[in-house]
Amino acid sequence: MVPGASTSSPIALRLANDLKEAADAAIAVIQAVEPLLWNQVPAPGVWAIGKDAEHVSEAAIYHQWIVRLTIGEKVSSRRPAIERRSLTTSLTPAEAIDRLAERTEQGLRLITGLTDEQLQLVTRPPRAQSQRLTATIERVLIEHYDLHRRIIEAKRGARASD
Repeated sequence: MVPGASTSSPIALRLANDLKEAADAAIAVIQAVEPLLWNQVPAPGVWAIGKDAEHVSEAAIYHQWIVRLTIGEKVSSRRPAIERRSLTTSLTPAEAIDRLAERTEQGLRLITGLTDEQLQLVTRPPRAQSQRLTATIERVLIEHYDLHRRIIEAKRGARASD
């Protein structure tokens, strides 16, 4: 059960549960990464597994900023920066997991506080086809966790077969 569940909109609860499941799955995959693979760059220009893990938590801040901007919370007018150039991370696996868990908790609190009316707002900054906030949370925030979990799984599998 996610925090704030007793007072949340049913749609917000579903989204929060989906985020929690995606985060739990991503964390489980990150926990299983062999230490030697953590910062091993699999190919020129391709992120190491650790960088993928770090990126999910960095992007969570940006995705939550989108939600906050859309519902009219006071936020910086500049989108949060996401570092993409480095192929590795300075975080240890434990630090990456802690950071991802913390950012997920922030996301859960944010999402469970949303009303049905807020979830129907058109996302800001504008997205294709005037996407509603519900769809943005599903496709941008939650799917991002799943995407990088699958990428990490693929990289682990490719390295195991080498």
